[in-house]
Amino acid sequence: MTNIPRPPSVLVTGGSGYIGSVLTRGLLESGARVRVLDTRFFGDGLADIDDARLENVRGDIRDADCYRDALDGVDVVVHLAAVANDPSFDLDPELGRSVNHECLDHVMRLPREMGVRRFVYASSASVYGISDAPEVDESQPLVPVTDYNRYKAKGEELLFPLTSDGFETVAVRAATVCGVSPRQRLDLTVNLLTAQAVAKGEITVFGGRQYRPNIHIDDLVSVYLRLVLDERLGSLNAAPLNVGHENLPVGAIARRVAGCVEALTGSAVTVTTSASDDVRSYRLTSRRLAEALSIKPRRTVDDACREVASAIIDGRIPNPLTDERLHNVRWMKQQHSRLFTGRPS
Repeated sequence: MTNIPRPPSVLVTGGSGYIGSVLTRGLLESGARVRVLDTRFFGDGLADIDDARLENVRGDIRDADCYRDALDGVDVVVHLAAVANDPSFDLDPELGRSVNHECLDHVMRLPREMGVRRFVYASSASVYGISDAPEVDESQPLVPVTDYNRYKAKGEELLFPLTSDGFETVAVRAATVCGVSPRQRLDLTVNLLTAQAVAKGEITVFGGRQYRPNIHIDDLVSVYLRLVLDERLGSLNAAPLNVGHENLPVGAIARRVAGCVEALTGSAVTVTTSASDDVRSYRLTSRRLAEALSIKPRRTVDDACREVASAIIDGRIPNPLTDERLHNVRWMKQQHSRLFTGRPS
């Protein structure tokens, strides 16, 4: 795969969010022109950027007219916008369906009709659900166990049949993301446990034996950049792509986080385990990523822990346990009336 001769024009839905605000910066650094479409419900991770190549549009992907306008002149779409993760989806399933599934017909169909040449879809490794296989690759049957997982899988089912000679498609099945972002989230496993360790000196683990694949946000963004900037998708066209690195039981993640924070602060961190009905457990392999893109993620859970802990300690992430905006479900509950005002039909 080779780089395209001119930087593309890219639409990033959800581009002000946790992953999007890092990806948008990377695209701008690559020379791309970027249009972001985001409701900014959780804030704007791009507010500090002053760059003529960035067009930061406040809008909702469920509004087909707004979305159509955002596609004007675009070469590549990266679709990140979603009600993210199981707890957020379960808070209001109707909202989750409207954002994660019901609008996908126009979100995926209109780009092809308007001459966009590539669509990169943020799926999720959680579509695998439960598997005791030593390694889960892209050929593994999908066993989604929650509505969030199911609708991510349905998005792939809608997207791939749209593939044509002039319209490439790929679905990124990312592991649980960790690390620092301009629009920080502390409700993701490594980030949350790190915040607990720094702020309270105590980590609470629910279950602990479930395996989770993890990916550092910088490694994930490097994959998205290649999927946007490479001239052709090649073998990845009309296909899913696993993006993960370390597969660890949640209890092991907690112990590693405790050790990292103890080394940084010099204070002891205790780990408490509670029962959990969360049955999701799987170990991801990213062999296709290495074969197709020659990318092997290298940043570790320890790297992410140190970065998040340092940002909390030095004040870049203040009030890690009490700032609702850093925790999606809490923020959605607090802002419930605003969330449902003006919802597109």
